[in-house]
Amino acid sequence: MNVKLIGHDFKSLQVELTHNEKFYCEKGALIYYEEGIHSSINVFDKGIAGVLKRKLTGESIFQVELCNTNLNPKKLMVAGRVGMLPVNLKNISGGIICRAGYYVASSDKVDIDAKLNLTSLIGGTGLIMQKITGHCTVFLDVVGTPTTLDLAAGQTVFVDEKSFICMNADMQNRMSSHFSGSNMLGGEGLSMLKITGPGTVYVTSVNFR
Repeated sequence: MNVKLIGHDFKSLQVELTHNEKFYCEKGALIYYEEGIHSSINVFDKGIAGVLKRKLTGESIFQVELCNTNLNPKKLMVAGRVGMLPVNLKNISGGIICRAGYYVASSDKVDIDAKLNLTSLIGGTGLIMQKITGHCTVFLDVVGTPTTLDLAAGQTVFVDEKSFICMNADMQNRMSSHFSGSNMLGGEGLSMLKITGPGTVYVTSVNFR
């Protein structure tokens, strides 16, 4: 499987599949696919609990599965609302925590779970966040150019809640709201997210004011 990000501010993802390779995307993310690729609809989570979980995380209960049934390589293209951030879950134990509705596509099946987090509600990222786990590369819908913050053990960073994209799932217990009057006077809001390493945090380059 070959993937290529196309564009600058508004990015799309072009994927080339070899024979019998599969790719998965959120319903509505597909732009085109070539003849020879078979498209089918899967239900992410069956049952009432699964449907509610998907709705809480801002995702559709349906997932599009694309499989190249042709002997020759075939291409397809997917896109989010603005940009695209690839995250290799194989290198992250326990998956990632991200803002609800950020999942666009993945190179294999993933599990998307709803995580209730009062810290994220107070911090402004919403009461419900997503936990994405799997053994593949997942593509997230982002605005701007993502920046990677690799934190050492005990290292702390303060992140504006509107600029937060995702982080290692095992860092959730080390995320809290940092309240400061100076933050509000400085235009950053009443609180920022205080995140402590070890682990990786992704933030966007766009300043939402």
